[in-house]
Amino acid sequence: MAVQMGVAVAAAFAVGRLLFDQHWPWLVLTAYVAASGNRGRTDVLSKGVERLVGACAGTLLATGVAAGVSGRLSVAVMFTVLAIALWLRPLNYAYWAAGMTTVLSLLLGYFGPDATNLLPTRLAGMAIGAAVSVAVAWWVLPVPGRGAARFFGITVLLRPEQRALR
Repeated sequence: MAVQMGVAVAAAFAVGRLLFDQHWPWLVLTAYVAASGNRGRTDVLSKGVERLVGACAGTLLATGVAAGVSGRLSVAVMFTVLAIALWLRPLNYAYWAAGMTTVLSLLLGYFGPDATNLLPTRLAGMAIGAAVSVAVAWWVLPVPGRGAARFFGITVLLRPEQRALR
C-alpha cells in the first residue's frame, strides 16, 4: 500500500506540473486521498469516484451560491457550508468534497480571482488525480480486495462469480 501511494503521488506530481502548472496540488491531493488507507483496488476506485462526484456537485452548488454572495456574508456562508459538510462527512466522503469545493469557490471569490474560471481546471485535475490513483492501485502491486465497491452506500459487485456466493 505504501508503494502504491508513493507511486500515485509521484505520478500526480509529475502529471500535475506538466499539465496544470501552479494548480498541481489538486492532482496530488486527490491521488493522496484516494490512495491513502487503501483496502484494495475497489476501495481506491470508490474513494476516487466519491471525491470527483462530490467536487462536481460542489462546483454546481458553488456557482449558484457564489454568484449572489459577497463580502462578510460569504465568510458566514463558508463557515455554514463547512459545518454542514463536516456533519455529513460520516455519511459519505462526497459531501465533504462538495462542501470543500463550495468553500474554495467562495474563498476565491472573496479574495478577487474569478472562481468560475478555476473550478473546471480543479475538476479536471481531480479527475486525473483519481484516475492516476486507480490505475496505480490496479497495476502496481495490487492489494486483493473483496470484489465489491461501495458507491454512496450501494454495494456494487465487480466480479460476476461472487453473485453465486451471496
